Amino acid sequence: MQFPVELRLRSSRVVMASVLVAHLAAALALFHVPAIVGVLPEGDAPVLVRGGALLVWLALSASLVRALRAERSKRGCVLWLEEDGLVEVLPRAVEESTVCRVDPRSVVVLGGVVWFRPVALEGLERAARNRSGRLPCVMLLERNLPAQEWRMLRIWLRHKAGRPVAEPAPSA
Repeated sequence: MQFPVELRLRSSRVVMASVLVAHLAAALALFHVPAIVGVLPEGDAPVLVRGGALLVWLALSASLVRALRAERSKRGCVLWLEEDGLVEVLPRAVEESTVCRVDPRSVVVLGGVVWFRPVALEGLERAARNRSGRLPCVMLLERNLPAQEWRMLRIWLRHKAGRPVAEPAPSA
């Protein structure tokens, strides 16, 4: 394998479809709660119950939009895999990249899916971090990459990712 390896991600229609189906199933389940669909007469459903029902619908809608955006944001993103175990992330439409290492405890490599958590070393905007101050976990499916690149990513995650980064030797 020649390093660095450039991997151009694409979004997965399978993931977007499964997210949509799961949210539709949740929405259909909500139709069995009378206060949520508004079939109770005005006197039977207190304002708090109706307000709670509205919040549930809003949360479900926000969850759907967030999940679809997360998958769609993979389109155009580029990962540069380095031999020393570092990965450079270049999000689409952003000129500044983020150099990361992969948390070795977070790597899960299965046949058709991989998960890992990048840990930023430099160039990371605060907005890219989640509430705990860490980067979000990355989930990639086999459909997010061409077959040969998928194989390279899996090998790299198993053998190169999460290595301790060697400090440069002090010059004498």
